[in-house]
Amino acid sequence: MFKLWAKQYDENNRIIKHKTYEFSQDFDVKFLRAYLEVICNDLKIETPLVLTSHYITFNNFNKVRFCATDFVDIIDFKYFGVELIP
Repeated sequence: MFKLWAKQYDENNRIIKHKTYEFSQDFDVKFLRAYLEVICNDLKIETPLVLTSHYITFNNFNKVRFCATDFVDIIDFKYFGVELIP
């Protein structure tokens, strides 16, 4: 079981919206995209593009940020972050 903390940040790097998600299985970084789909569907935002650099960053630091260029459509926040809660 693991938890992910999803956060949306504004232009001043302040959290404007956040929520914690709990998953019943063991965490595996190769399913990061699937976890993001669940989170983004719940937050009613577009799922960002997940690149190899995102997997590497998450694997090394247990967190990752997605900026506006990682989304296909225009977003109403500066960036989106996901962090693994131990």
